[in-house]
Amino acid sequence: MVIISSMPSRISSGGMSSTINPFGPQWPKATEGAKEARPVGDQVEEALFGKRKPPVLDEDDFPEVTEILALLDKYRKKFAVMVGDQEKDYRLQLADGTLAMIDGHGTIFIGVRFLLKFQKNPSVLIGALAHEVGHRPHRWAEYKTKKDLNREEINELCRFEETRADLFAGRAMAEVNISPEPMIQFLEEIEEGPHPDYFPAKMRADVIREGYNEQKSKVNNRKKMWPELDRATAARLHLGDF
Repeated sequence: MVIISSMPSRISSGGMSSTINPFGPQWPKATEGAKEARPVGDQVEEALFGKRKPPVLDEDDFPEVTEILALLDKYRKKFAVMVGDQEKDYRLQLADGTLAMIDGHGTIFIGVRFLLKFQKNPSVLIGALAHEVGHRPHRWAEYKTKKDLNREEINELCRFEETRADLFAGRAMAEVNISPEPMIQFLEEIEEGPHPDYFPAKMRADVIREGYNEQKSKVNNRKKMWPELDRATAARLHLGDF
């Protein structure tokens, strides 16, 4: 993995380590032996979004990322509508010490080093953004069951939810006509070993490609058979130009 050699002194070290969660928070582990069963939704939200947030940065202090942040914000709006939510359900926040992660309120933290590294190759950033939107934090209320989850059950549920986010990322990139391969290559490059919350990068690549190819076929059929519908509903068109 290429390391940026000239980082601004305004940000601390870290944030591009391959040992951290690629696109997401660091999952806390399940608490075993709890006295009273808690709703699964509460445990899932804690696992997905309960960790400490990264230090936030003022965008005005980093004019070199203004343009790429503006581009990502346009994709944020498109992906929010694609996933079935509203634009206001998500917002971008420049941060330090992370790649990309989302909290339970829909704030997507984007690491400044991550932006600087890929501002000339934004497909990686767009793929990460689509993954975060794919988590859909407002959806977590669907877990109504009360049951204390053990460590493996939490890990299994996290892997399931990460897979859902990867699948949406592939579909979203097909809708906006961006290849997922740079994102996949990045995930493969930073993988150092098994992670309890993620399937191996190769399996994640298969999921992302599956979502991409499935949606790409739908897009092509829609454009060919129902061009008026395509112009009315395609994310790349009806949500505004870039």
